[in-house]
Amino acid sequence: MNSRFVARAAIYAALYAALTLAPGLNALAYGQVQFRLSEALLVFACVDPAAVVGLAVGTALGNVNSSLGPADVLFGALLTLVATLLMYRIGLHWWALAVPVLVNGLGVAAELALLQHLPYWVSAAWVATGEAAVMATGGAALFMIVKRYGDSFGLRRTAA
Repeated sequence: MNSRFVARAAIYAALYAALTLAPGLNALAYGQVQFRLSEALLVFACVDPAAVVGLAVGTALGNVNSSLGPADVLFGALLTLVATLLMYRIGLHWWALAVPVLVNGLGVAAELALLQHLPYWVSAAWVATGEAAVMATGGAALFMIVKRYGDSFGLRRTAA
């Protein structure tokens, strides 16, 4: 891990946290119905390993305001880490956008069921719907930009 990697990870973390905590955008960032514009940034995890780390840290920072408290800071960051690791493994393919829908839909619903005693499947449906909406709009737009212009910005996968 070099200084460029750390700097990129910090930028992803700051962008995610800022988009989650921003007044107006934070109104639907927590609870059973979630619509986080910041989740669209997960597309960068398909091509940049720094995004995997940075977005998990950004989720932890963004969840500081969550009504679920420290559990959401830790569990939310772990869910993002799982989703971004899978997205990195998949690479820049359209179906990678479904990963955070599944991971967050099922994982956040478990958290809501355990901590707020909300019905699991209802929560899973609402969280997944919000995540799908973000990934189908902002995520898809970023996906197309990264796919078309990513090389110009150094956003390409290096051969392993």
